[in-house]
Amino acid sequence: MHKKPENNLNDYSKELGCLSENYSSQTKNAEGELRNYGKDLEELIKERTLELIEANENLQIEIKVRKEVEKKLLVYQKQLQFLSSQILLIEEREKRRIASELHDCIGQTLALTKIKLGLLGKLSESEESKKIVDETIQLVEETIKGTRTLTFEISPPILYELGLRQAVQWLVDQFSEQHGITIRLEKYEGDISSDNTIRFILFQAVRELLINIVKHAKATGVDVTMSLVNDNLKIVIEDNGIGFSDDAKAYTGYGLFNIRERINHINGHFEVKSIHSRGTRATIMVPLDLSEKNLYRRGHL
Repeated sequence: MHKKPENNLNDYSKELGCLSENYSSQTKNAEGELRNYGKDLEELIKERTLELIEANENLQIEIKVRKEVEKKLLVYQKQLQFLSSQILLIEEREKRRIASELHDCIGQTLALTKIKLGLLGKLSESEESKKIVDETIQLVEETIKGTRTLTFEISPPILYELGLRQAVQWLVDQFSEQHGITIRLEKYEGDISSDNTIRFILFQAVRELLINIVKHAKATGVDVTMSLVNDNLKIVIEDNGIGFSDDAKAYTGYGLFNIRERINHINGHFEVKSIHSRGTRATIMVPLDLSEKNLYRRGHL
């Protein structure tokens, strides 16, 4: 038998009521969970905010400390540069004094010894005595030559008497003769009107670069160019050697580091560029208006 329509309506009403109660219950549960989640989220945001505030405060403190350290390092660096320049100035003067002592004392004494030996040889009657005297004179001559070479290497008089241009010419001639390397020098006319300390720094830099070429480059030819460019003295030394594969800026040889520091101290610029198996090019650029007095004012010397 079929149910009556009113019974079906009652059943549907009951089912709808149950569904409504379930929905209401689920809605309340969801709202409760959402409120709890919101509270948890608020707490989490507060915690994270406090952490970020604390981290920011620590970061600001760290930045302040780093800035103070950087300032101190900058001061120490300037003090170190000043002391290094003072040492350089003392070194130049001391080398010049030693070179003068070698020339005036030892050199002249050896020259006088050579003359006395020559007189002794003329007074000797036996051939054996004359032979010994001649051999001694030859040794003295070699010693005089060695002393003269050492004098020029320490502090060449030509650098102070004739200037940097002629001193570099002498240096190039010496290296070409001693090491069998073809060195071509192209130089400007005249000489820079800088003090002896600047000349000494530049001369030593050129000498150090030529020594590096002889020791490491395996070069057969070197071009040295000295020119005046926009109130600057530019010195370029380029060889056809093996070069080096490392980045020139990262090249940590003490010789190059020493040159770079000295050139920096006189407000100059020094750079090295190299291509593996194709040679190396070193460039020095120094302002012409340098003087020892100005360098003292700038805190370099």
